[in-house]
Amino acid sequence: MSRLFLASVGLVALATNAAAQEQQTVAAEEAAAVEEDAGGIADIVVTASRRAENVQNAALSIQALDSEALTRANVSRPEDLAAVAPGVQIGTAGPYAQPYVRGVGNYATNSLAESPIAMNFDGVYIARSWATRGMFYDLDRVEVLKGPQGTLYGRNASGGAINVISTKPRIGETSGFVEGQFGNYGHVQGTAALNVPVSDTFAVRASGQVIDRDGYLSDGYDDEKSEAARLQFLIEPRDDFSLILAGNYQHIHGRGVGGGVLTRPAGEKFLGATDNPLVQEIFQAEPFLGPVNVFPQKDGFSEVTIYSLSAEMNWDLGFATFTLLPAFRDATLEGLQYSPGFSVYNNEHNEQTSVEARLGNDGGRFKWVLGGYYYDERTTNPDAEPGLIVLQGVSATVQSRIKGTTRSYAAFGQGTYEIVEGLRATAGLRYTYERKTDDELTQSYSFPNEEPPLCANGEFDPDTVSPPLFCRLDIPNSGKLTYNSVTWKAGVEFDVAPRSMAYANVSTGFKSGGFFPLAPAPNTFRPEKLTSFEAGIKNRFFDNRLQVNLEAFFWRYKDHQESYLGPTSIPGVFAFITTNAGRAKSYGLDTDIMFRPTLDDEFSLKVQYNKSNYDDFRFQNLTAVFGPPVTGCAVGPVVDGEQTVDCSGQSLIRAPLWSGTASYSHTFDMGESGSLRAGVDTQFSSATYLSIDFLEAGRQKAFAITNADLTYETADRGLSITGYVHNIFNEMVFNQVFRSPFVSPNNPIADPDGVLLGTVRPPRTYGLRARYNF
Repeated sequence: MSRLFLASVGLVALATNAAAQEQQTVAAEEAAAVEEDAGGIADIVVTASRRAENVQNAALSIQALDSEALTRANVSRPEDLAAVAPGVQIGTAGPYAQPYVRGVGNYATNSLAESPIAMNFDGVYIARSWATRGMFYDLDRVEVLKGPQGTLYGRNASGGAINVISTKPRIGETSGFVEGQFGNYGHVQGTAALNVPVSDTFAVRASGQVIDRDGYLSDGYDDEKSEAARLQFLIEPRDDFSLILAGNYQHIHGRGVGGGVLTRPAGEKFLGATDNPLVQEIFQAEPFLGPVNVFPQKDGFSEVTIYSLSAEMNWDLGFATFTLLPAFRDATLEGLQYSPGFSVYNNEHNEQTSVEARLGNDGGRFKWVLGGYYYDERTTNPDAEPGLIVLQGVSATVQSRIKGTTRSYAAFGQGTYEIVEGLRATAGLRYTYERKTDDELTQSYSFPNEEPPLCANGEFDPDTVSPPLFCRLDIPNSGKLTYNSVTWKAGVEFDVAPRSMAYANVSTGFKSGGFFPLAPAPNTFRPEKLTSFEAGIKNRFFDNRLQVNLEAFFWRYKDHQESYLGPTSIPGVFAFITTNAGRAKSYGLDTDIMFRPTLDDEFSLKVQYNKSNYDDFRFQNLTAVFGPPVTGCAVGPVVDGEQTVDCSGQSLIRAPLWSGTASYSHTFDMGESGSLRAGVDTQFSSATYLSIDFLEAGRQKAFAITNADLTYETADRGLSITGYVHNIFNEMVFNQVFRSPFVSPNNPIADPDGVLLGTVRPPRTYGLRARYNF
């Protein structure tokens, strides 16, 4: 194990000793009184361990963001979370969100791709990353869990989980809010919620949101247009029973995510690819391919519609509480995007059914949970229309049939036992059985030969999707994969003092294997697995005014899944391939400090140090088709038209060495006239590679993004008005890039690294937000 990790654990041990000396003198009853001190740091209750507990008592790496923090940061999309959660990078490729935690993620771009960061809404896992937009409103909190969550969350949580929890109905309370927001880029946003107590045992909460914003890029891409609504019913006929029924509707549309080009005229920022005169010139100047090369156009669009139903029943049986969580989601996606530099049309229909049942007891010396989980997902192309059309100029592929299914069963249990007062041990185990099927029909189009026969592969087809690609090869694919996995967790935690808790865990997680599309068999990859070692301490000092949390972590990654554009088993046919790259590791230290020296002042500093590298990462480049690879990795000799690209020793992508946030706010108390809160915050990051090309042009440089806001609030907290400026210095920060394979080093006007297109974080934005609570 590395010296750095050992040093990090040493720091945790020193902090533990310091906390013990500082706080052993604090009496238990005095600590309880301090917890109620209004001037102290507010507590956030989380349910990450399947039971309600103070986030400071949760023995795992977790960051909880309450509704106020989410509103201040203008979080309305998954990728916005990257601005407030150090160690989390969330990029976008077309409609697909791509979350990474400490370098663990996946370049998800198709109907079969899944992320190793599980996204859950009100306890329901969402498999399709494009179906996570339009749900960030009327929220109680967001929980970001870093590290494997294989025991309680199961498949596809090898790198962590993001739990989005909505505000629930309340019996006996008539309340709600109306919020309006106006800003630059034509930003208009309205959000409202109403809680109605129908009777002493029944309450209803209705909420909704509408967003209309122009694109951040000059050509209109990267806009945000959505309408969403949520209706929840709470039934509590007696103290030991409750039932919540919920329905959600999400509609996201507009131009969709576009691409900024890393190669651009000097001084230009947020220039869309279709407005950049260099883009078309470079693509058309490519030797031999120029006349047919596909490059970004202005006709992109995105259309996503989601309906979901769920229920949560909790029944106190005395010895345990029985929880039942059934859910159903129906989602459709249609869109055209150019984020990789060529044309990609998506058209898919996804149905998801899940049921989770749990028995749990969080009282006494032994806290435990036992449960079972069932998951069924089906993805098809609607109305027999193509599910995927990729136009690349030198070739084209059409997926005319998509029938993908996933069925998963799991049984799990986890318990925490208090061995002696203040010392607890945790153990957990989960067994997962999974079956995947894939039934596809793909047409691959290419150029005719110069000599007869015209089409050596396939047949001549005058109805081609992209002239002059008249040779069509039909590629049927069908298969079934099954996986059995056992994941586990073992840990210990110790109350060093009334407000200080140290912990250490070893846990494992697995991300399912599967298929990748548009390629003939073999088109499968194995599951990836991750083992995590973590040790931390969570402290509150000085009458609950100073919070210092430290965590050291060491992650070992096996059969790491990576995706790249590469050759298939049919000569001349290539696809976006997912492969098991090998081994990798990630280790470092997380620091979370919050300080409230007075009732009116609050400082916060969150810093992550993350050292990572691929121990073993190799893949093949089809040099006979693409030419020599353009990469920052080592390259082997040409063998049968292919070269091995060896990226072993490189750092994990989207895993900066340093990242964090810092903030300060001061509240001016104006008595009966209300209060004025002024805040400033900065997110910072060192440089990181954003793609497995490891090119200097695809490396996001170190950056700092600074925001400021000023909020007036009436004395009764009924009305608040906020003015804000985000990204004050208009920094252009990319969150993912993709190098076009159809621009080579032989291009006379391109840079040596070719053309890299990427999606960007928001530019400078400013506006006003008003909220009325009742």
